[in-house]
Amino acid sequence: MTTTATSTAVAQLTVLDRLLSSGITQDRALNHLADGWVRVDGAVVTDPNQPAERPAQVEIRILGPAGS
Repeated sequence: MTTTATSTAVAQLTVLDRLLSSGITQDRALNHLADGWVRVDGAVVTDPNQPAERPAQVEIRILGPAGS
């Protein structure tokens, strides 16, 4: 009988995964990231591969003309 090692690593949820699961398209998600509109727990994130495991809060904040 031969046994082999197998990987049991679970893929980590990323910011892009979380945005896609919210229902927006990948193109739109990547644009929001590039524009600096995505925050994870209040910090701006531009890397779509940034880990964002639950319960981290992922949000899109589009600033108005006054920067509010």
